[in-house]
Amino acid sequence: MNLLLDANISWRIIKLVENDFFNCLHANDIPVNQPAKDIEIWEFAKANNFTILTHDDDFEKLLLLKGAPPKVIILKTFNKNTKQIAEILFSKKHIIESFIINTELMILEIY
Repeated sequence: MNLLLDANISWRIIKLVENDFFNCLHANDIPVNQPAKDIEIWEFAKANNFTILTHDDDFEKLLLLKGAPPKVIILKTFNKNTKQIAEILFSKKHIIESFIINTELMILEIY
């Protein structure tokens, strides 16, 4: 499951979820000038078959302008620490997997 975490999500979360969500990358780790701009994250995700995981509604706007791929998962989990976000991802793993393989869906909001 290729997830690309936006810069607004802590890079520390990768260590917590990497066994269940293999092939996760953080925006800080992609080969672009850092800090990565949203459009650069978008283009990398599109070219490399990643789903973007973010707190940022700007990716929803990009999705509406450019269409999928990539797909976008928006975390609407305000005021949660990294461990709590990881626990939410674990609890929603089946939904996330189903979303990624469904060719008709473009965006998923997780609360």
